[in-house]
Amino acid sequence: MKTPTRLLLTCAAIGAAAGLVLIPAFVLSTTLAPAVPLLYAAFAGVWSIPFVIALALLRQPGVGLLTSLIAGLINAVLTPQGPSAILTCLMIGAMVEIPLAIGLYRSFRPWIFYVGAAAFALPYALYSMPFLGVDRFPLWAQIAYPVLSVLSNLAGVWLGLLIAGRLERTGVARGLQRPVRRIRATDAGAPADAATTPASAA
Repeated sequence: MKTPTRLLLTCAAIGAAAGLVLIPAFVLSTTLAPAVPLLYAAFAGVWSIPFVIALALLRQPGVGLLTSLIAGLINAVLTPQGPSAILTCLMIGAMVEIPLAIGLYRSFRPWIFYVGAAAFALPYALYSMPFLGVDRFPLWAQIAYPVLSVLSNLAGVWLGLLIAGRLERTGVARGLQRPVRRIRATDAGAPADAATTPASAA
């Protein structure tokens, strides 16, 4: 199916805005992550916000990856991370999108975003601990680091869903969203080709 030009332009706009917003986060992370890992973990969820917005607002396959690619390209040019910023953004965009893809994009319920964020944040935090020296910190800090990382990503999802919901009410995504079937108890005897309705993303 041909991708509407308006959908691509909307993804480009979200990706460009995300790229600009994430510039300070990338710049700060260069010094903050190795110097104050706990503080870095506390704001790690900032990276997921724009990609949650894209998926929750547009409800189309691939929009999370597309917006993350655009954001990464901008930060590859404008931040010290260089090309690695592309990989970082794509990784986070995939983190947000994969749980929805597993369900074949049939549902965009908030809990899917939250589960995906937690499932990504915890193993990533545990993996990154030795590289940042957190494994040499006191026990309370070793526990606090992954906890803060998970909570930060959950907060990022919450804020992304909130913004997406408010944008949706303005009508900016009208005609772009994927229709999603809502299953109700009264649908048990309904025919299989019953009309679909957009599901609420927030």
